[in-house]
Amino acid sequence: MRSGVVVSIEQFGVLVDLDEAPESMAGIIPLPEVSWKWLPSDEVLAVGQRVTAEVLDVESETRGQAVLSLIALQPNPWLTWVDRVGNVLTGRVTNVVSFGVFVRVDDDMSGLVHSSQLPRPGDCFKIGDEIAVQIAKVEPEQRRIQLAFPDSTDTVE
Repeated sequence: MRSGVVVSIEQFGVLVDLDEAPESMAGIIPLPEVSWKWLPSDEVLAVGQRVTAEVLDVESETRGQAVLSLIALQPNPWLTWVDRVGNVLTGRVTNVVSFGVFVRVDDDMSGLVHSSQLPRPGDCFKIGDEIAVQIAKVEPEQRRIQLAFPDSTDTVE
């Protein structure tokens, strides 16, 4: 673990001035390592903020730049969803795309109902619709929840 101060927030990640590091050594937190949530980095961190992160790698090709992770020091929220496979939840449609419907099933969690899982061809959903979905599969490493429409006999959680 290393501590430092956020010096810049860029499109590719967050630059950190590491404490007690050689002058040429900087740290970078790539975007996927900033937060478990899909938030812009500037909503999670601020320039001048002190952070403690886990060192994932030191890249010798980039002048010894340390690749850091904030999420490595936090519990993985996706793992709590693995035990909920099969559960039926009520969620709100957040996006409708050609390959399916994204549904927010919790304050911090959304999943996809693939178009192949739609109950009837041509079903139309609008952003904001509240619908019942069943957790079909959870892939914590890919940060993905696959949703399906439940049978009419399933109970909503």
